[in-house]
Amino acid sequence: MPSTPTYPHGTVVLLVGTKRGLFRLTSRDRASWEVAQLGLEPRRVYNAVLDQRSSPRIFAADNDDFFGSYIRYSDDFGETWKEPRQGIKFPEDSGLTLKNIWIVEPGRADDPQTLYAGVDPASLWVSTDGGDTWDADPGLLNHPTREHWNPGNGGLCLHTIVPDPTNRSRMWVGISAVGCMRTDDGGQTWTHHNQHVRADFQPDKYPEYGQCLHRMVQHSTQPNILYQQNHCGIYKSTNAGDDWTDIRGSLPADFGFPMALDPNNPETVYTVIETDGRNNFGDQFTIYRTNDGGDSWHTLTSGLPGGPGVRLGVLRHGMCTDALDPVGVYVGTNTGQLFASRDRGDSWELIADFLPSIYSVSAAIVQ
Repeated sequence: MPSTPTYPHGTVVLLVGTKRGLFRLTSRDRASWEVAQLGLEPRRVYNAVLDQRSSPRIFAADNDDFFGSYIRYSDDFGETWKEPRQGIKFPEDSGLTLKNIWIVEPGRADDPQTLYAGVDPASLWVSTDGGDTWDADPGLLNHPTREHWNPGNGGLCLHTIVPDPTNRSRMWVGISAVGCMRTDDGGQTWTHHNQHVRADFQPDKYPEYGQCLHRMVQHSTQPNILYQQNHCGIYKSTNAGDDWTDIRGSLPADFGFPMALDPNNPETVYTVIETDGRNNFGDQFTIYRTNDGGDSWHTLTSGLPGGPGVRLGVLRHGMCTDALDPVGVYVGTNTGQLFASRDRGDSWELIADFLPSIYSVSAAIVQ
């Protein structure tokens, strides 16, 4: 039986979900990294997270077209895996069948037993016992507009969950292709929050819902400030999503998937902009950073590949930051490269290569 790995306080742990299983990278100094495969292959791991609010536990969103989709968890840093006693399963009378699990999101810091999961078909699932049992949020599952929701290219997926750390009754979710939704009563009711967000592919370019939100993050000290990367632009809200302002500015196009924020300097946000072919513009793979909440954007290329054959794409969960200062930034590509920066994105290095296509990267600091 494998022994449980132990890591000193301050170790950076990256969990990399791929087309063929889950990988763990660890580092004490963010300069050298140890890479380990954690099993679950050859299944698709869309997302994985290390939850340390109680004892360290990794949750993974494990998907397979034949065997089905499951939440797995590990209490030994991924050496062995277990399943919840009651996983995600739609009621028979709902007419819905689980297609993929997209994300597992730990709840608030003062509520260590609560976790959330987002799936396709779009619905929010809640566990209040540390991930042992899961139930669907009825307000979203039975939303009166649900019959009019349409899928994006990746399905009708609830891929982003943002619990408000200052208000236990408020939460946002991102759904493709429905947009941003918010609850102010703990999930009993949900409302659409897409004012001034374009949907260029719709006859009505500013519908109440039907936008293809790709990723959304929250300011770490001002919870009413949200940023989103959308199919049709990059946006900022300063009023909890009541309306949005396009902050594309000098970015080369509207389209992109990932987004991450520096928790210690939350006016600093990172994204990747892509062509319609879902890869970098021109011959240079580029990360984009704003240091002023979207008023201006800067290109980051030092250490990143360039040349006539460079065609890299980054999926919606393929970028993350750690909690250190200066912040570490991590970007995984759909061709299996994992890049890291330990100086806010000013310079980059390749820390893993030849991985399967990367779906997600998450970072944690061992407590």
